[in-house]
Amino acid sequence: MLNAVASKAMENISEAFKEACIKESKELSPLQSSMEVIENSSLASLKAENELELEKVNEARAGQIEKNREDGANREELALEILNKEFPEKDGYKIEREQYLRDEDGNIVKDPETGEARRVDFVVTKDGEVVKSIEVTSETAPKDAQIAKEERIRGAGGNFIKDRDTGQLVEIPKDVQTEVRRYA
Repeated sequence: MLNAVASKAMENISEAFKEACIKESKELSPLQSSMEVIENSSLASLKAENELELEKVNEARAGQIEKNREDGANREELALEILNKEFPEKDGYKIEREQYLRDEDGNIVKDPETGEARRVDFVVTKDGEVVKSIEVTSETAPKDAQIAKEERIRGAGGNFIKDRDTGQLVEIPKDVQTEVRRYA
């Protein structure tokens, strides 16, 4: 009888073990659960999230670029006011804005190193001669590379500007170097 009881108990334990194994196999382990999350996070949804983030970054950049453009325009207007007082028209001065450096034939000269042209913010003339060349910038913007580019262009013959009123070329004397003026 003891054998029969033991056999019945073993049968019950075996059944209980089988049921527990089946139940456990249906429940997800932490690893299986993570895999399911990964599978449900489709590449398309990740791409959409990335595109939204990129859009936010681009909007912020565009806003900063626009602010920089406005700040630059305001600095140039302030500089023009100051230059008009410093070099009054009644005394024979003329202030030319945004002047490309040109060669003796009037062609815009490009930097032999970068292939870029150079446009000076302000050139002051008097009696048909350049007396001042001015670059306007912020208090912190580095200008060394831009000035170096200008020196290369001047070395390549870009020593003239075109008078917008007369169309005549005006030579920039070798002793007139562009002055960097910084404004907040």
